Amino acid sequence: MTAMPLLRAERVTLGYGGRAVVHEVSLDVTEGGVGLIGESGSGKTTLARAFLGLLTPMSGNIWYGNQTLKKADLRAFRRDVQPVFQAESLDPRMRVGASVAEALPRAERHRVPELLGQVGLDPELAGRRPHQLSGGQRQRVVIARALAVSPRLLILDEPTSALDVTVQARVLDLLAGLGTERLLITHNLAVVRRLCRTSHVMFAGRLVESGPTADLLARPAHPYTRALRDAVPRLGGAPPRARGRAEAAPAGSGCPFRPRCPLAVAACESAPEPRELDGRRVACHRAEDVLAAAVGEVS
Repeated sequence: MTAMPLLRAERVTLGYGGRAVVHEVSLDVTEGGVGLIGESGSGKTTLARAFLGLLTPMSGNIWYGNQTLKKADLRAFRRDVQPVFQAESLDPRMRVGASVAEALPRAERHRVPELLGQVGLDPELAGRRPHQLSGGQRQRVVIARALAVSPRLLILDEPTSALDVTVQARVLDLLAGLGTERLLITHNLAVVRRLCRTSHVMFAGRLVESGPTADLLARPAHPYTRALRDAVPRLGGAPPRARGRAEAAPAGSGCPFRPRCPLAVAACESAPEPRELDGRRVACHRAEDVLAAAVGEVS
């Protein structure tokens, strides 16, 4: 029996100033880690803000267990779902210990050294301010602060983007070993491959492909997923195939990826409906051709 997802988006449309930027997105945050992949401006962080209750949908619902977020017990929600933003989210005026203690009831603030130790930091760092720490140390403080209330789910928005490769590896090891469910917002395919069993690819505020992370990255069925994968340099491989960047097609004018797609045909002037294909869900008229090319490369 499949467990009920802790968080679920149901045909959610989001926007600012009455202008929609995320369009009818549906996804479940399930066990094993969920990745939300896409370039800057694709709508990932906007969707994360809605999952955190910081942005009200224009239409659709965010579900927390069996209740919509509007009707949920917000105290329980804030305990169960915690954000982990980039290290720069720390208040530069507060000492590390005070930042972590801020999430704790007064009677539990003695746990600060324990929480710092849990993320691999020396408890003596509690007396320092953020500028006295390295980028990796600051990111661990952010994680310690989120763990203070023993959440069931971490929503991580580009948690390693400002870190060098060595520090990234240590932070990823930490996140992988926590045993806490996670929704990871990123453009880094290596990070999502490491931390997420399932992934969703966003382009121009729409989900274009969803499925098991390993299959989705090894054999993409949407040309945008393929473009993201091919943009990652590989040692000894051919250089990434450059293609001029263009804006997405205007809303309501067919497939939004059409101006950038090397496979676009006349049928792409009508918007593709998401459909099931080879164990994933994809919105592309030519998904079979993309998948066949990927299978040929693997074989």
